Amino acid sequence: MANRKPSSMDKSKSSLIDAAMFVLFSDAEFMRNSLKAGVSSKHAVLVSDTPALIENLPYPNIPPSVLGLGEHSVAGGSIHQAVSALLQFQAHSQETSQDASDVSPDILIVDMTWSARTVIGTMSLENWGHIAEQISNEFGIGMISIYNRELLIENQMQSALRAHRQFLAPSGIYKNPFWLPATLSANGTIDEQMAFLLEGAVPDYGGIEFFDPLDRSYARGADPGWVSKPSQIQITTPKSTGWQVHCLGPLQVYLADQTLVSWNFPGSSPHKTRTLFAYLLSAGEKGAHTERMCELLWPNEAAESTKRGRFHHAVAMLRRALGSKNSVLRSGEFYRLNAPPGSWIDISSFEQICRRGLALAKQDQVDEALLIYRSGQELYRGDLFEDIPLQYVHSENEDWCLPRRRWLRDMALKIYRDASVLLRSQNRQDEALPLCQKALALDPMNEDINCETMRVFHAQGRTDTIIRQYKQYLTTLENMGGTHESAAIHKVYRNLMQ
Repeated sequence: MANRKPSSMDKSKSSLIDAAMFVLFSDAEFMRNSLKAGVSSKHAVLVSDTPALIENLPYPNIPPSVLGLGEHSVAGGSIHQAVSALLQFQAHSQETSQDASDVSPDILIVDMTWSARTVIGTMSLENWGHIAEQISNEFGIGMISIYNRELLIENQMQSALRAHRQFLAPSGIYKNPFWLPATLSANGTIDEQMAFLLEGAVPDYGGIEFFDPLDRSYARGADPGWVSKPSQIQITTPKSTGWQVHCLGPLQVYLADQTLVSWNFPGSSPHKTRTLFAYLLSAGEKGAHTERMCELLWPNEAAESTKRGRFHHAVAMLRRALGSKNSVLRSGEFYRLNAPPGSWIDISSFEQICRRGLALAKQDQVDEALLIYRSGQELYRGDLFEDIPLQYVHSENEDWCLPRRRWLRDMALKIYRDASVLLRSQNRQDEALPLCQKALALDPMNEDINCETMRVFHAQGRTDTIIRQYKQYLTTLENMGGTHESAAIHKVYRNLMQ
């Protein structure tokens, strides 16, 4: 640590607030006191469609859709244009109106509830931090992002923790020790990132360089470029570098540039290439042994040399599909996927959503639970790897897919049923019934779903439909080889009919 130089932070830009608030929307006093600590201007605008915020916060309100928030993804360009148009409109109103309320906002207070409605809310939050920073710097306005603690799942918590320069609370504004400017996050070397974070933690370290700039042009260790690789030390998730992997339903993989991976190209076997990706994904960081993958993909091939030759070709085709030789790494007889930092997989978010929704439902937070469950329903597009041929889903040596598939389907059925129960408790049977029907399409034999469906019909006063549903269940049971219905479902039917 030899040389010192002036801090690279732009003081004029750093004086603008770009803060996150982690709150309970039911705690209006905490929110108001926090905003008093951070909003000295009278020209703040609330971006929200949440009644609890609109009623309790004394600011003019616009819906999130005006800024393009609430879609399945967050497009920085469109949000930037929307903010520009909003400011121009307000400035024009100020010129043509005598009303003092028609002024251009200098702080946007953004309700982040929209992120809970998006299918890939975690990745949206990763991008939102950069977008908020860009808006603040370019337009010279403050940004305050309000996160409802009850709606955040684990992945979103981590993303939100890194996304903003500051935190806001009733006691004041605090510098975020985990935040990096967008330029350093996306393009900075590891030592530059560390220097920035150290300066924030210990002012005495300000301006310190870990290495002389010329050192970066020489080999360091065995690899001249290792210092710029985030795999060595990941301070933050780089912007737009990861894959988006959708496993629930048909397997879909989007690369960093949002290109959808195609498994079908000359020389490849699409089913085998897709299956190889799914198998390696399920194996995780530990990877999978060559022999197991050969047995899975070519179970009837006796010659070992032929199997291995075909396997090496399949790996080459998978690397080609993913656009990089480094996308699949080999260590002896083991292979593993090498997903870029910042990659997102729907299974992880789905599991967290299920747990969060259940916790909210147990706390009688009905609206919040329904919002979370809705995100889970959007994520669950079908069975795990449903387009993988059945012959590859289960092999004689291992059951690598079906147990997880059944578990995830059970979780999906549970959130459909639980959401229906919550809606029925609020006399919203018309909204509950479609959820039951979707669940029955997944598993017509599920007793809990059949019972809940009959309860919805009972709440609607449709006795004939209860009878029809029960008979349909018995018919399906008979067609599937069942002997008789369980005592539990028969008891529910009898009680409802009484």
